Amino acid sequence: MTNNFQKFVSESTKLHQETLAEQIRICEDVHKYSTWFLGLSTIGVGFLIGRFDSILQNSWLAPEYIKISLVIVAIVLFVSIALGVFHHYLSIRERNYYRILIAMFGAQKLIPFFNHPTYPKENIAEDLHNQISNGMLLNYDKLEKFFTTKSEVKRVRNLSAKVLAAQQIFAGMGYIFLFILSIPR
Repeated sequence: MTNNFQKFVSESTKLHQETLAEQIRICEDVHKYSTWFLGLSTIGVGFLIGRFDSILQNSWLAPEYIKISLVIVAIVLFVSIALGVFHHYLSIRERNYYRILIAMFGAQKLIPFFNHPTYPKENIAEDLHNQISNGMLLNYDKLEKFFTTKSEVKRVRNLSAKVLAAQQIFAGMGYIFLFILSIPR
């Protein structure tokens, strides 16, 4: 075992860990952004409940349509709230997956100390960084968990982005409908 191999593995895994830590920070920022829409939707529901009678009496819409319209607005805002809660759940899962990957990359730092005969002695393989990226220095019993976690974090991240987009759309629609219904005669 050479110090070069040890240093290379250490630096490579450190790079991956820092990248994943940055992903956690980005995930937290997106979560905060979602929380703002969650709060706005909650305020919209509160405004709708508090001003229900006033909107009912003063809206330009025909009386037979106003009640159902207000219920639809409430449903749209509640869907936005539900999507915000679901996004919160997905955000927690995504951050947990990143933490698992950070720990698994950290486990690869120990590999040079095992002095296995297949590890490079003098020259470091050109694809060693890719092997580290793919968790190939992990024990075989950890590889499946590594690949599963990588695929799950990707799936959760994609789903989270779609849920956030839907949450924004429903919050925006709710406020637009609420504004339109609040226009006096």
